[in-house]
Amino acid sequence: MLNYKTYYDLPILRSYEAALKHFEKVKPIRGDANGTKPAGRRDQKWLSIYMREDKSVCIGSAWRKEKPLLAYYPDGRVAIETNIGASCRERIHRIAGLNIQRKNNEDWVAAVSHVDGKEVVGHYPLRLKYNSDRKAVFILRENATAIYLNPVPVYKHTINRKVKAELTARYKPFLAYVEAMAKLSADPTQFGKWDKESMDNPRIPMVTLDQRDALGIPNKHLYSRYNNHQDTLCQFLTLVDSGDTEDWYKAMVWLQVGYWKLLLNEAKTNFMHVVHRHNRDALFTEVRADAGKMVYDRYAMYFR
Repeated sequence: MLNYKTYYDLPILRSYEAALKHFEKVKPIRGDANGTKPAGRRDQKWLSIYMREDKSVCIGSAWRKEKPLLAYYPDGRVAIETNIGASCRERIHRIAGLNIQRKNNEDWVAAVSHVDGKEVVGHYPLRLKYNSDRKAVFILRENATAIYLNPVPVYKHTINRKVKAELTARYKPFLAYVEAMAKLSADPTQFGKWDKESMDNPRIPMVTLDQRDALGIPNKHLYSRYNNHQDTLCQFLTLVDSGDTEDWYKAMVWLQVGYWKLLLNEAKTNFMHVVHRHNRDALFTEVRADAGKMVYDRYAMYFR
């Protein structure tokens, strides 16, 4: 449920004319060198209202004006131009009236859109990322659901069980090697001191940064939402596919990059994430979902 009381001081702006009128009415904060105009309360200048060179009126961070929360354009379009969090969803609802929900690891907006020549009312993903140039563009309407002008098609991915079984069998020897090394180096005196560590789930052998550098292991995460470069995954899996125990040791060490005290089960899970992402085209099939429906795609993480 939205906490409207927290944002009661923010203006209700449903059009460019309303945004322009509010911008012209608000006076800059006294003593502010940049002439910042607060969007709401004057003691909260971090959320400001300003005008860009293209005459668009924007509401957003005073320190990141190139990526406003909301941008009102003279032609009537309203755009969300930055990635958002929970508090942003409430601010957008208060100011622009757009109802955004977080579900299935996606931000979904209730809107009307034209799909295949038909007008469909439903929920559509915003798909806004921090470093992306994408904007979610709308036409706001009084007493009616907003029109979403550039929705992203929604797909679900199904997994090919046969290919998955082949990949599991292919990399089973390497995972058995990692498990054996972890159990050989396990220190029973540490069991219970580290969360979930036990004889069945010990830490994989730890190395120092100097030892890792000596092995020639690059300081690159293998699997994270910030680094999923295919060349890095190729380089890692080349070590694994060699079948040589020296290369396997290097690959095991590489699994630890970005982690402190990596447990065996977590190492196995992370490794299979790497395999699935690297082989995603053969492993997954893309299926178009019905427009306007909030769907859950458990394999979407391999395509972001």
